[in-house]
Amino acid sequence: MPSFAETYEAIKSDISKGEKNFNVECTMLPKGAQVEIKMDTKPFVFLIDAPVGLDGTNEGPSPLLAILGSVGACIIAVTKFWSKIMDIPIEEMKVFSRGHINLAGIFGIDDNIPPGYDKLEPVIRIKSPAPKEKVEEMMEKVFSHCPIIYNMAGNSPLKPKLKITQT
Repeated sequence: MPSFAETYEAIKSDISKGEKNFNVECTMLPKGAQVEIKMDTKPFVFLIDAPVGLDGTNEGPSPLLAILGSVGACIIAVTKFWSKIMDIPIEEMKVFSRGHINLAGIFGIDDNIPPGYDKLEPVIRIKSPAPKEKVEEMMEKVFSHCPIIYNMAGNSPLKPKLKITQT
């Protein structure tokens, strides 16, 4: 398995080596609002659910919580990349992802209310011996290169394809 430095240098010399396709399979389970998520070839398997008041069993995070977790995890992962690229040590880092939603938008009660988060506010706390200006410069790179931030800003076309099997 190559190191980060080897991967980075390989992509720097040939950007086509950075191309990847990811696939995730989501299967509805019979219990509550549970969904089994299978990712990658390993596979990574986990459960997404909903709170009891939303027909779930609360045995796993909701899709909305998974979004918040993905925002924080991606910011941390991309920060680790940029800390290596810019040679900025990070001693400690936490992201507190916050989102606000009104469920009336999901339920179609008021079509003026968005059916998703109307604001996402990750709060990033970093401990580093590097000068504050260098950490701020690195974080600007992180914010402008984080794939989840990019996708959440509506930059990736999302084109659902419906396939119906009649029984």
